[in-house]
This record gives sequence, C-alpha cells and structure tokens, in this order.
Amino acid sequence: MLPRRLGLFGLLAPAGLLLAVLFVYPLANMAALSVRSKFPGPFTYTGEHYVKFVAEPYFLRVAQTTFVLALVVTLLTIVLGYPVAYYFVRSRSRYKHWIFLGVISPLLVSIVVRTIGWTIVLGNEGLVNNVLRGLGLTREPLPLMNNFWSVTVGMVHVLLPFMILSIASVLGKIDPALEESAAILGANPAKTFWRVTLPLSMQGIAAGSVLVFCLTIGAYITPWWLGRGKVLLFSTTVYDQILVIIDWPFGSAAAMLLVAATLIMVAVYFTLIRRVDAR
Repeated sequence: MLPRRLGLFGLLAPAGLLLAVLFVYPLANMAALSVRSKFPGPFTYTGEHYVKFVAEPYFLRVAQTTFVLALVVTLLTIVLGYPVAYYFVRSRSRYKHWIFLGVISPLLVSIVVRTIGWTIVLGNEGLVNNVLRGLGLTREPLPLMNNFWSVTVGMVHVLLPFMILSIASVLGKIDPALEESAAILGANPAKTFWRVTLPLSMQGIAAGSVLVFCLTIGAYITPWWLGRGKVLLFSTTVYDQILVIIDWPFGSAAAMLLVAATLIMVAVYFTLIRRVDAR
C-alpha cells in the first residue's frame, strides 16, 4: 500500500508543484498585498480597499457590467453552439468533418488577430458600414464599435469553440437507443429532445458554461480593443489600478473580489445543475 501511495504522490507532485508556484503563491501574495495600506514602503494592515470598491458606484457598475457580459456571452454561446454540436455528433454527412475544422479553426489563430478582425468588420470604414452605405441604407457610418455589443460579439466569436466542443463531447456519449426507446413509446422528436437528449447533455452545457463564463470575466485584450475604454470591466480596472495608477493594494483587492465573486457564481451554477440532474 505504501509504495502505491508513494507512486501516486510522485505522479501528482509535478502538477501540484507547478500549481503551487504559478497559481497558489501569486494568489496568496496578491491577497496579502490587498490588505496593505500602501505599497511600497511602510504600511499597516487595513480593509479600506475592499470597502472603497464596494462603496463607490463606479466600481459597482464595473462589476455589474462584467458579470452581465459574462452571462450574455455564456447564453449566446449555448444557443449558437448547441445546434452545431448536435449536427456534428448526430449527422452522418461526409462533410461534418469540415464542420469540426470550422469549429476549431479560430483556436489556431491568435486572439489578437481575431479581435482586430472584428475592427475590419465593425469599424466606421469596415465591411458592415461599407455595405450599408453601398445599398443606400445609411449616409453616415453606424457606431458599431466601442460598445457593449461589439465586445459581446467579439467574445462570442472567441469562446464559441469551447462551448461547442464541451457539448459535443457529452452528446457523443449519449446512447442513441435511449432516443429510439422514447420514439417507440410515442414521443415525437421535439419531446424526445426536451425529455431525453437535453437533460442528458446538461453536463456538457455546464462544463462549457463554466469555461466561457470564467474566460469572459478574465478577458482583457478583446474587451479593451473592441470597447476602447467605454466598456469598463474588472480586468481593465485591475490593469489600470496596478499599471497605470500604480495603486497595487487597491488593484489587488479588486482582483481578489473578482476571484471570490467568480468562485461564488460557479458554485451556485453547479448547485443548480445538480438540482436539475436530480430531477
């Protein structure tokens, strides 16, 4: 038994050490920094930075915008990604592999390139405005950039593959005999989907939702480029506080609040998923 445990420890040790060095230590260091009155220099321990963040309406709007964006992007990726995943798993077409290639192709391109690409599409001289002017539907370019929805479109494009692959991995494990049994018992295709397929695929939706939600909350490049300072999120606020204003303790407090809020949201989400599965 002891050699087996030592072997298991040996297998887990490299990953555990890497996690401790690259995640636990920086997080603990940031938590300690967030309760310092100032940095660098002499300091006292205080919780004023957390109070400041919660008390000021500006930072509360930042938190609200961040979580609303994450929820909207998650819902849109579910709505757009589920049909694609379903087609990829259930279709017998010889062209479905092209669908898979189309799904993963954005992951082969830098996120910076994909984000700049939306500037070419949505900018004042971009594709959409040029088409609208060419058709005579508008004389002046529409303000399609630098707003909440431009950031939403960019984030959906960046994160949609994660949702599709998560759902497809679970849909592929569902036994088709279950759906055939429902049809034999008189269920039509729509009822079979709602009563059999969708509940069994909830784990895939849950996994994809957590990935998309967390990646959206922590995203920086896409919101910064497509929002241009008009869409204020947690990530841009932390960056500004630490590297622009040089207020490390307050920036660290904002980062810790983001981590705590994210963990709470994920815990609530998994609780709801478990209740749905229990039914």
